[in-house]
Amino acid sequence: MSEAPDFGQRRDFYSFAPESLANELPAFRIVREVGKGSMGIVYEARVLASGDRIALKILPPSLTLTERALARFLREGRIMARVRHPDIVAFVDQGTKGRLHWFAMEFVDGVTLEERLHVGPLPVQKACAIAAAIGRALQFAHDHGVVHRDIKPGNVMLRTADESTDDRPRIAITDFGLARETGTGSMTESGAIVGTPMFMAPEVVLGGTQAASTLADVYSLGATLYALVTGKPPFDGPTAQSVLKAVTEREPRPARSLRSDLPEAVHAIIGKAMARDASHRYGSALEFAEDLERFLRGERVLARSPSLLRRSLHWCARRPLVSALLATVLVLTFGALLLVLERNQNTLQRGLADAERLLALAATERDEQDRPRSADDRRNLLLAAVATASATIAHDERFAMAWFVRARAHHRLQQYSEAIHDLDVTEQLRGSPTPEILHFRIDALRQQGDTASLRRLQQDLTTLLQADPTPHTRALVAEHLLDHAEHAAPHERQEALARAQEVLGALGDDDARVAVARARCLELEGANEAALAAMRNACSRHEGNLFVHMQAAAMFDRNDLLDEGAQEHERARRLKPAGKQAPAATPVDLDGLGNFLGDVDKVLRALDRKPELPPTTPDRRR
Repeated sequence: MSEAPDFGQRRDFYSFAPESLANELPAFRIVREVGKGSMGIVYEARVLASGDRIALKILPPSLTLTERALARFLREGRIMARVRHPDIVAFVDQGTKGRLHWFAMEFVDGVTLEERLHVGPLPVQKACAIAAAIGRALQFAHDHGVVHRDIKPGNVMLRTADESTDDRPRIAITDFGLARETGTGSMTESGAIVGTPMFMAPEVVLGGTQAASTLADVYSLGATLYALVTGKPPFDGPTAQSVLKAVTEREPRPARSLRSDLPEAVHAIIGKAMARDASHRYGSALEFAEDLERFLRGERVLARSPSLLRRSLHWCARRPLVSALLATVLVLTFGALLLVLERNQNTLQRGLADAERLLALAATERDEQDRPRSADDRRNLLLAAVATASATIAHDERFAMAWFVRARAHHRLQQYSEAIHDLDVTEQLRGSPTPEILHFRIDALRQQGDTASLRRLQQDLTTLLQADPTPHTRALVAEHLLDHAEHAAPHERQEALARAQEVLGALGDDDARVAVARARCLELEGANEAALAAMRNACSRHEGNLFVHMQAAAMFDRNDLLDEGAQEHERARRLKPAGKQAPAATPVDLDGLGNFLGDVDKVLRALDRKPELPPTTPDRRR
């Protein structure tokens, strides 16, 4: 007579005999136990049918006696299936066998950031790149109605380096056991605290789980970046209660006091993300990530360290008796002077922050009450961003960032002439064009479509290729050359096509525009079947990319594949943001083709003479 499965009844409550698991879960081969926590045990396993390597999380049967614990475990799997992103650990499957509940996810090779910190603090540039990647992945989760509520170094893994040629960090956000879906009831008792004390936002400590919003995730990410650059958490203590008390009553020790080589910009970014007042933080995880990317590109960041007046007020609040004595002598003497000195800078920074916030809100799909944001709502937010930036410019016409923010708002409003003017002024004030300025202006000039705009677009393309020879930039240049080739005479057509292939070179198809450009090259060469196969592969590889589906629809239509074309048109329609018009066919300047080919040739020869060190290309969201 066979024995009943051993589910911890003769072992400890948190262990399973591997042979028992093998009997209950015959579809998997259990390799080893890799982790154990309050919400289950994680094993490395293999799917017998496919040989795939997975992480298998199992809820101990004794925990299933608690209805709340079981519901939370099942919800974790459901949430992971909902947020599919390259930087979030991927959900595979979920199931139940008797009282045994499990779900499978990808097995991530690598170490957690907490394990990496045992070696010491990370290089500043690498730490900021990792935090920016986490921020963009968090924004994806927030956009899909999920708040993580437990961001910390222990819940982010550094993937083992792959064969990718870019410098982008490979991460995986894990453990959605405490995550909450916005718009649903909480699984935590009213007033209960969830998360890790050292990385928990003050409002969560004071208000419990109901206060754990997307801005609480922003705070936790700021605290994580603090730990990455200093090697220590922002708060520590002998007990959880002492840490929670410190979070609500004290400021963390300045990161620069723990690391003297920390740039002022990074110190300011951490301070803004960890502001005790949530309204003073970045408005979203995306805003946080974009400010880190500005630092990585060597641009001016939006965050500013607290002013002298604000630091003085904090000091006084912590030392009331001494403050009372000093106030009579110092505040009356220097207070007015400090206010006058800071008034102008504060006005500019406040106006810029408000304009950036409005611009960021216009890019979100849902409002603060989790209601769908209409096209009219987005337009009104963009118009408000233009008005706010204009008021800031009126206060100081040499404030370049205000001109740039207004240019972005004009671009989103499809007011391309105004956007080009503002970008030109931004370039003049900065002294030289940046890749970000060039990208926005190239798109605006392409939309203008007149001969003068196209000539200038060609100049900007060659300038951008020299300044930022990344795959995305090369794809933009190749697109323009292919547009020429479609309309040029036979000998010019071949020259433009050959130059486009040279620009693309040995680039991989990881960039969506590169994949589309390669398919178009094949079509122009007359290899229609190969072109169609390449385009279908691009659609599969970059599913959900509006540009790819629109280009595929056009190619299928040209080749009389009406059913496939209709399918791609429908996919593009569903992906198109509300109020966004389809771009018109790009015009070409045939008279300027010779000059453009010559300029591109000069840049390529110059690039061949020096090592190519492309800067990190930002995720440009219109």
